[in-house]
Amino acid sequence: MIKVIYKGKYSNKIKKEVIKAFDFSYKFFLVETSNIVIHIYETRAEFDKQLNMKTADWLVANSSTGGKIDILSPLAMEKESSHNKNEFTQILKHEFVHLFIDKLAKGRTVPKWLNEGLAAYVANQHQRKIGSIFIEEEFCKRLSTPKEWNENVDYNAYSIAALFVRFLINKYTFNKIKKLITSLDKSYYYPNFKKIFFSVYKKELYNVEQLFISEINSR
Repeated sequence: MIKVIYKGKYSNKIKKEVIKAFDFSYKFFLVETSNIVIHIYETRAEFDKQLNMKTADWLVANSSTGGKIDILSPLAMEKESSHNKNEFTQILKHEFVHLFIDKLAKGRTVPKWLNEGLAAYVANQHQRKIGSIFIEEEFCKRLSTPKEWNENVDYNAYSIAALFVRFLINKYTFNKIKKLITSLDKSYYYPNFKKIFFSVYKKELYNVEQLFISEINSR
């Protein structure tokens, strides 16, 4: 069940967009979820108050365990963020995917590049053709934990994660990604993650990363 809390302008239209975004994201995972509550805010002040923090202008939505999404309205995005109001549905898809990943993981710890990259892939974000991009060796290791992700977020972290997930899906199927998520440990430990990756893909993570980098450079 989807519950939308919003009393601003164009509420009926926006509620239809919410259902549309949910249906689109659900078909990738086909996992049942508990009730989901989407709270839409008309101002960033209300959004910040709910999150109990001063948010950056690029942050317009947040998903949390228990099936809750907080998001700025399209008009608030236009006025008070670096996003266009037309990105509302796309961003909602991104947040729904985080909820589906959480449900699929069942308490397992998903590395940030996989979590954010998969959400961006489904929402068709950060995958546009790019010019020069710097990708370090073992980038999955460097983009795994929240601390490491935050340190690299301004250095194409979202683009690298989204492009790599797209590469994995195109080359090895979406089901492999789902199997990887359901095979993870409760606590993330990179050496163990490499073993899990090998058990799912029958390939060393380092070699797959290199293949991805070669493909990027060949474009």
